[in-house]
Amino acid sequence: MKQLLSCLLATFSLIGVAQVHCDGTRYIEPVFANVDSVVGIQFGSNTTIGGFQKNLLMDIYLPPSEFFFERPLVVFAHGGSFMVGSRKEMRPLCIAFAKRGYIVATIDYRLFDAFSLPLDSLLVFDVAVKATMDMKAAIRWFRENAAGNNDYGIDTHLIFAGGVSAGAIAALHTGFLDSTDFVGHLAFDSILQENGGIHGNSSNNHQYSDAVKGVLNYSGALKDARWIDPGEPVVFSVHDELDGVVPYHRDNSDAMGVPVELWGSYEVDQKARAAGIRSQLVTIANSTQHVSYFLNGTNTADYALAIDSAGIFMEYAICDRALSARDHHRLPKPSMLYPNPADNTLRIRDAFDVDQLEIIDAAGRVVQTSAVMSSSSINISSLQRGIYTVRMLHDKAVIGSEQIVKR
Repeated sequence: MKQLLSCLLATFSLIGVAQVHCDGTRYIEPVFANVDSVVGIQFGSNTTIGGFQKNLLMDIYLPPSEFFFERPLVVFAHGGSFMVGSRKEMRPLCIAFAKRGYIVATIDYRLFDAFSLPLDSLLVFDVAVKATMDMKAAIRWFRENAAGNNDYGIDTHLIFAGGVSAGAIAALHTGFLDSTDFVGHLAFDSILQENGGIHGNSSNNHQYSDAVKGVLNYSGALKDARWIDPGEPVVFSVHDELDGVVPYHRDNSDAMGVPVELWGSYEVDQKARAAGIRSQLVTIANSTQHVSYFLNGTNTADYALAIDSAGIFMEYAICDRALSARDHHRLPKPSMLYPNPADNTLRIRDAFDVDQLEIIDAAGRVVQTSAVMSSSSINISSLQRGIYTVRMLHDKAVIGSEQIVKR
């Protein structure tokens, strides 16, 4: 009986910890000033396209450990067209998420190193599959560690795959590629089998799952967004609308020197929503750059939008707000509208719940109505200076309202 009581107390203690984690701020705001890191951890090994053996390493960034257990994990892969780049490039992004309470890893993956070969589309997909399998090996490594030493206190049900550009392509395929997706594509099925099958051969710990809760897609794409099926991971995306490197829509990319058709973030978002999967797409409207929101510096509004919106999206998935509306409304929530005061552009956090805004002046008149589609920014340049009430609607029902100051 005493042993049973101890187990029950331990269970209640863990439940209490989880409840403290979901306080409406952690995972959204940078609640920690400093983070720790562990660098150069090997999680796998495999052969490159050029025939060289590569040890796969990762760096891990950790928030303070006052709540050691039940911590979500994000595994990031860097960009570079599968040809160049380093896991070290992801350090600022890793720190940004670790300060919000996530365990964050930035991983190596095998880059294209066979430049003497004639390049064709199948080789492009071969290197993308290799990167995907390397990411899956990293995810399995964390689950194996959690089952053993449990050095990082992660919740193995709350693992997110993320990446930028080529790394986001690997993350999306980690989340959505399964054994049924290559039916009818014999060439791609052959590539998959040559790389160890659907789970890869970058590590031999296949008794552990490489499934993920969600995907953070920063300007990535899928080979075919029709591979997205009901019940698969939630997905958050940011993409420049006129991106000429990785397409926003369904189009060819020649980033590696060979035209390859890809289904970009817009198609991913549309297919996910059609499959009943929670998805948010933040569009950087009219931008012709690739990953502009990161390239233009950490102190820009678009950089903040890319990080803050992802934090809100993941916090919703982690804390499962949909299960208890009562608890959701009791929790303190950050403002959904920013910046405030605003100049000409108003941005919306958590835009996947909002499909329309009504802006009301001090006299109670609706002076602007704006649809919220894939973009989460609204042009308010036509408004006069003053204080306005903004009503947020979903399916014509008001789900929230806030006051803003137009400068």
